[in-house]
Amino acid sequence: MVYGRDGVTLFAQVCLPEGTTDRAVVLVPGGFGPPTEGMEKRCRFYAEKGVVALVPHLRGRGKSGGKVSGCLGEAEDLVLLARLLPRLGIKHYAYVGYSLGACVALKAAALEGRARGVVFVIGPVDFVEQVEILRRSRPEALARWREVFGGLPEDCPDCYARQSPLPYAALLAAPLLILHAGNDPLIPPTQACRLRDVREKMGRRVYQVALTREGEPWTLPLTKDRACLRPTGFGPLGEDHLILFPDLHHAVIPAMEAWVERFVLAWLR
Repeated sequence: MVYGRDGVTLFAQVCLPEGTTDRAVVLVPGGFGPPTEGMEKRCRFYAEKGVVALVPHLRGRGKSGGKVSGCLGEAEDLVLLARLLPRLGIKHYAYVGYSLGACVALKAAALEGRARGVVFVIGPVDFVEQVEILRRSRPEALARWREVFGGLPEDCPDCYARQSPLPYAALLAAPLLILHAGNDPLIPPTQACRLRDVREKMGRRVYQVALTREGEPWTLPLTKDRACLRPTGFGPLGEDHLILFPDLHHAVIPAMEAWVERFVLAWLR
């Protein structure tokens, strides 16, 4: 699917199920590069479940033109894609965003206001904190961040403030599922808890659960940054949830994908 905005040509892979449906899921990739093979597999997986799946190539990545801007122009591009979904016969849809794509998906859903739900998979909410972590652990990566964000936080603090999805989280009326990894070296679990705090402040109930890599209940103490989670158990799937995998690094595993699928298909029923 080819579309465009402000002179930028954009592309989205579309995976169609057998038969007709008015349901879709928009799978938003992370990172600064093209969608991975894993995203293509997810696209085909949802099509096999009877749902149209779309994988947008965010601006400056893959088959899309333009320049990478992090979580700014990408979100506005996704709003346009959502407005084009009726051309495919789509009436109901949800977003699943991974890593940086989670920020893009949340912003887009808040801006356009028609999504059935948003899944925020190991996504950032505080890019300034990420820069500080990179200074200590991967200083060679800062050059790319200077290029994408227009400098470092001390050079352009407003550039980083605009990137955050937190203000948009307060505008999102649809349910939000937050999935996070307790050992993520770049995005600490406290960022997921800050996203939870915004949702609670606006009056949403956020159910909170800790799970093992196998998807079983976590029974060990939650230590360090993981202790920001306040376990409650699962609630109705139409309510907000924060699921933390305390011993997981920045990776998506089958147990995590199973919960993504369960929530998305419930929202689209």
